[in-house]
Amino acid sequence: MKRLVAALILIVALVPQTAFAADPYRVCVDPGHGGSDPGAVSGGLTERDLNLDIAQRVEAALVATGAYTVQLTRTDNATTLGNSDRAAICNAFGAQAVVSIHLNASSDPSVDYAWVFYGKRHKDLGFAQVMDQAYQISNAAGTAPLSHQAITNFANGTLLKSDAPAVLVEGLFMTDQDEQPLLAATDGVRRQQVADNLVSGIRAFAGR
Repeated sequence: MKRLVAALILIVALVPQTAFAADPYRVCVDPGHGGSDPGAVSGGLTERDLNLDIAQRVEAALVATGAYTVQLTRTDNATTLGNSDRAAICNAFGAQAVVSIHLNASSDPSVDYAWVFYGKRHKDLGFAQVMDQAYQISNAAGTAPLSHQAITNFANGTLLKSDAPAVLVEGLFMTDQDEQPLLAATDGVRRQQVADNLVSGIRAFAGR
């Protein structure tokens, strides 16, 4: 599987993006939580806010290729959405892939890993496998790849009710003592790294 994903990423890099301009691939990007639901809150960071920032970076990177159109399920931190609402937005957009962006949390400040979830096996598992393999972000220290939990089934309404292949990605643990200052940094480098790895998976799956 790793060789297949690597081959897909290489193919994406070699194909001229103008070839897809007339028929852009539709991706629905879902920043988890929002509005009255802040998600995890730790060390002055709020997951809701970080998810939106990362989602906007994913959107910008995909749109810049000229091969994608992107729909965000929310564009501000004041909007509250249920999981069914998120799926409905993606379905109305005619999404060909759905990515729900989250950051994980733990009471243990040393815990840090990535975790990819799928809803329906026949619809989502293949996408989840590609996203998991393509997500090659380093650990917070930059000394090794961030570890991954095994891909897991999750009965989440956004995943189950989206017509398109859908995944939920917990990109890292925002409660990790080494991640927190990186995520809070005004240069946005760590958040961009999360976004770039998500984009790699999306592009590998879409083949462009």
